[in-house]
Amino acid sequence: MSRKTIRTMEELATEIEISRPTLSRYFHDPASVRSGTRLKIEERLRAVDYVPNFFARNLNRKRTRLIGVVVPHLNDIFQTSLINAVDAAAGQSDYRIIIQNSDNEPLREAGAIERLRSMNVDGILIAPLGIASDSEMLRRAEAHVPLVLIDSRAMGSADGFDFVGNDNEHSVGLMVDYLIRSGHDPVFLSMPQVNINAVERTEAYRAAMVRHGRPAHVIAADIAGHSWDFEAHGLSVMRAEFAAGRHTRACVLCANDRVALGALKAAHEFGLFPQGKAGDFRLAGHDNDALTRFLHPGLTTVEQDVPRIAREAVDILLGRIERPRRPDEPHDSRRIPARLVLRESA
Repeated sequence: MSRKTIRTMEELATEIEISRPTLSRYFHDPASVRSGTRLKIEERLRAVDYVPNFFARNLNRKRTRLIGVVVPHLNDIFQTSLINAVDAAAGQSDYRIIIQNSDNEPLREAGAIERLRSMNVDGILIAPLGIASDSEMLRRAEAHVPLVLIDSRAMGSADGFDFVGNDNEHSVGLMVDYLIRSGHDPVFLSMPQVNINAVERTEAYRAAMVRHGRPAHVIAADIAGHSWDFEAHGLSVMRAEFAAGRHTRACVLCANDRVALGALKAAHEFGLFPQGKAGDFRLAGHDNDALTRFLHPGLTTVEQDVPRIAREAVDILLGRIERPRRPDEPHDSRRIPARLVLRESA
């Protein structure tokens, strides 16, 4: 049985014989109307085709209940998991998210923030480009709308913005401790310097090796570039290393799982995993992306606590929405610990 399409609240009020103010209260908060009236509205709504207009419902409110989310790439599996976690955390407080992709371009990052401001979002979560981000632009935006950095800091920002992200010193140190404890001093395969995480993870590796009194060796430390094609980076660098006879009996710790994916392909090409598990050659990653447990061999890695990162970032942002930060008030910076995930590759 087809249902009559209703396009406006006024039409709906006439059709189901409920006053417009009562309907408005119901859609704002069903518990605000009497139980008998609520049941009557819900019964009659099932007989019509009506979807409340999100923006119209919020016209008379102080807030749109929208949070903007800016990420550097939509095709990055970690960024996708972060978006999902942010959406879930925001939904717990009846907020919705609008996603913008900066595509690793500073101008697009700035444009994304301007578009979100034009939509009157209540706040913005941004995973900034970091090294290429315009920190002054971010500060200007923060003067108009609450802004929290997530996953990566802006270059030189220190504690200049609210921030929630992985504790890279802890997570990389955790992996180095395990690898050395298991008898394998790791070399480190860096990632293109697309954000501050690339720098922090390399420095965390160096610091952990110093702590153990072992020499640090970073592969591709001098390779510049800001490409997010991490798999191709890992593949091309390790192909060249293996072809030159280097690191074929090493333990390679990769800056992230996507780099490790490319390194794993190169290792298979050179027959370094003949039985599908670690032998003289070992490989480890960082992030515990969704596909890592299905690789052959499964990838040893560290898992970021993405739900907690998202939840705490949303909590800070909602707090700033409710009570804007005073100029003399310090920013909130939180680094979330990770956990070790052991699989066949190391």
